[in-house]
Amino acid sequence: MGDVNFLEQMLLKSTMKEIEERYDDVITIYKYDYEIRGIAEKLYRLSKIVEEVFKEIPNPEKKLDESLYTTLYSVLKDINSILYDLSIATNEQISYVLMQAYRKLDNIDNLLSKLK
Repeated sequence: MGDVNFLEQMLLKSTMKEIEERYDDVITIYKYDYEIRGIAEKLYRLSKIVEEVFKEIPNPEKKLDESLYTTLYSVLKDINSILYDLSIATNEQISYVLMQAYRKLDNIDNLLSKLK
């Protein structure tokens, strides 16, 4: 089981690193667009919350289900995807990407509120 936990931790670290890089890209590209910066900042904060929950799963005192790994990793992939889309969107695409970002943010917020 230790090998599985090690692999899950490595996956978490690499995914969080990608999210941080994409977040930095979005903040750099949209330094004067407060709406997009706000979305990026919220996504980054959510990824940090997910990371903390992720680290608590192996803790027997918390009694968190290990199947939660899959759900949390899926949330991190969504966050990474949104940040990537924001970083590559052209002017014509940005309104669609923003709409998708808000929709996914709502879904992530709802999911995380159920986990509390």
